[in-house]
Amino acid sequence: MGNGPGEGGLRRRMPLRRGGGGGCKGGSGGGTASSAAAAAEIGSRAMRYYRLWIYTCNTVILAGTLAFVGAAVQNVLLDYRRTLVPSLTLYQPSFLYAYLALATQGGALQLLGCVAAIRLSERLLNAYWLLLLVLLFGDIVIGAFWAFRFEKVCQELKPALKARFQQEYMPGNELATLWDRLQTEDSCCGITGPQDYRNGTERWEMPASCCAETNQNSTKCQRTHMIGCEERLVAYLRSTASILTILGYCVLAFLKLCFLGILRYEIREMIQKIRILRAEMDLTGVNGAVPGAVRELGPESERESLLVRPESVALLSSPMTQTKNPNGNNNFEMREFRSHENI
Repeated sequence: MGNGPGEGGLRRRMPLRRGGGGGCKGGSGGGTASSAAAAAEIGSRAMRYYRLWIYTCNTVILAGTLAFVGAAVQNVLLDYRRTLVPSLTLYQPSFLYAYLALATQGGALQLLGCVAAIRLSERLLNAYWLLLLVLLFGDIVIGAFWAFRFEKVCQELKPALKARFQQEYMPGNELATLWDRLQTEDSCCGITGPQDYRNGTERWEMPASCCAETNQNSTKCQRTHMIGCEERLVAYLRSTASILTILGYCVLAFLKLCFLGILRYEIREMIQKIRILRAEMDLTGVNGAVPGAVRELGPESERESLLVRPESVALLSSPMTQTKNPNGNNNFEMREFRSHENI
């Protein structure tokens, strides 16, 4: 009879220890999966702000790039006057860089930024920022190059047109057709004026496109355009350069500069958050619980969580040891246990 209560007490405590240990082993898979999902959800909410900055940067730069491309196509590629300027070809090294830069910031840059933000990759985020920096540096170099080159093109336009006129102009050929269209639409005549047709060889006749006013009773021209087409071409070049400069440097390059400063700070913060989240995910994989989740548990749940800790299980499952005091007497805990048995 004396042994019943003691054995019952031990039996009531021992299954609790085994149950706690079994719960830790058996529920580790589900706990780890749910903890990983919770950590992923926390990481997604934490990164939403930083991803928004990258998405905004990509959208604004893409819109500016499309506006620049539209203006360049309309004023340079599709305008026939460009073909009349001898030194303005589409295969210049600066133009080739412009094609590559526009293609990069019109799709490749946005793709890299979105993938880096979705995957939370430190390398891709740094590559995204460095690519944006390279594009801005390239814009500055090309802008400085054309600041000096453009004035040289305008100064060399008149002698280049005269040389081309002497070599290629023939009534009815492609150059003459384009020149007639220029003279009709821009109300000009010749390179510097109507005298360009009189000072040439006899095969050059005054084209009808140079006529500003004709006689009502005959088709004879009474008054010709006195302004040379070289001035009209220079005005076309300057207006096109102004449009592309405003869109390319006052808008697009300025946006790149602003976003470089903003994203440098935001990407640093984002990388720090990524490292913290990765550390938490590693702890989640080891312990099977989200770090910081114990703070949200109640007192009962916190006491139950102590039972499933590995160190708690090892402590509870270790055998009871007897110690002796220096006088050689039995342990006080053993004497207390025997006294309970006698009772």
